[in-house]
Amino acid sequence: MVQFFKYWGITFHEAVRGALKSLWRHKLRSGLTLLSILIGVATIIVLVSVINGLNKKIATEFETLGTKVLYVNRFPWVSGGRRWAKFRKNPPITETDLRALKNLPHAEYVVPYLQRGTTVRYRQDEMDITVFGTTWEYPMLRKIDVQMGRFFSYGEDKRGRPVCVIGWEIYHNLFGDEDPIGKWVSLGGINFKVVGVLKRQGRSLTIGTTDDRVFIPYNAFKHNLGGRRGIGIMVSAKSPEDIDELTEEIRYALRGVRGLKFGQEDNFAINSQDMLLDEYKKTTRILWGVLIAIAALSLLVGGIGVMNIMLISVAERTREIGVRKAIGATKAHILSQFLLEALTQCWAGGLLGFIVGVGLPLVVSLVVPQLPVAISWEAVIVAVAFTTAVGVIFGIYPALKAGKLSPVEALRYE
Repeated sequence: MVQFFKYWGITFHEAVRGALKSLWRHKLRSGLTLLSILIGVATIIVLVSVINGLNKKIATEFETLGTKVLYVNRFPWVSGGRRWAKFRKNPPITETDLRALKNLPHAEYVVPYLQRGTTVRYRQDEMDITVFGTTWEYPMLRKIDVQMGRFFSYGEDKRGRPVCVIGWEIYHNLFGDEDPIGKWVSLGGINFKVVGVLKRQGRSLTIGTTDDRVFIPYNAFKHNLGGRRGIGIMVSAKSPEDIDELTEEIRYALRGVRGLKFGQEDNFAINSQDMLLDEYKKTTRILWGVLIAIAALSLLVGGIGVMNIMLISVAERTREIGVRKAIGATKAHILSQFLLEALTQCWAGGLLGFIVGVGLPLVVSLVVPQLPVAISWEAVIVAVAFTTAVGVIFGIYPALKAGKLSPVEALRYE
């Protein structure tokens, strides 16, 4: 056993030394070959790391929509390729629809909302924001953290009091270090009293952010900012397992109140975070296809380069092969040496690709914090496996050619 490991240790050492000599003798060709393998390996690691980071970011963002919340809107969030003109004919969601959804068996909360863009002003400073009118129950459905003060109360909501909760960016831009609680701001020319400030959320890749949003009571929105363009309705299930039953209850109630007959299509949309997740997964499948194509092409080019270098190496070392066979080296010994040399060249390119593939995402995440990155060690393992496969596939032919050489013919080779 000791002799076995000693022999293969020496063989591996000789193979590595031979591979490095071969790379050094053909610098340009070797450089292009290593570059191709580097690009293939780095592409796999970088793209998988970016996709994993995006997956985690998107999953976290979609969680804020609520895992057991359905959204009743005039239009679907995802059209599925159907013509948008068809959905424009849908009538707006109204308070008649809202009343029809009250007291559904599987519904826990039914919360209406309105939103529009406007300007918020404090003293001489102002900024463009989105004002969101909803009820006091909103924090029960959506993940929302109040950093200062509080969210508006049931009484303020029902009486339509002019109070508001502002996003962190609004607080930072308009108030600076000043305490905003109890101060009055102007929303579209109407004064509202600040009762709370939301915790900083940061920029979102998909569903927007609360940092530049102002929340006011639903009735205050209707009375002061208008609500004739239709509303949206959030309906939460009593448990995630009730989502399917609740969807059917909502559909049945709305079809009834809207007078839709059997066979007529729904003229409303029931949206959920799962729809967005499914659409996102379709998009990432396209990215995976691009990743595989780029990596495969790069590794193919690198593999062809490795095979060319090894064929040249076999031709240059024909007499050496003859001498080794003459003193007892078997076909398996010669084959294994040249195959190890091919693998060494691929692993050299793979090592460089690993360094670039791990380093580049870390640099990108520092330069562009909005682009999340999560290093995937599974991708590193896959890249190493691909690199090894390329070494074996494209190294086996030159190795077999070397192993089949006749000692007599090899010694006579000039």
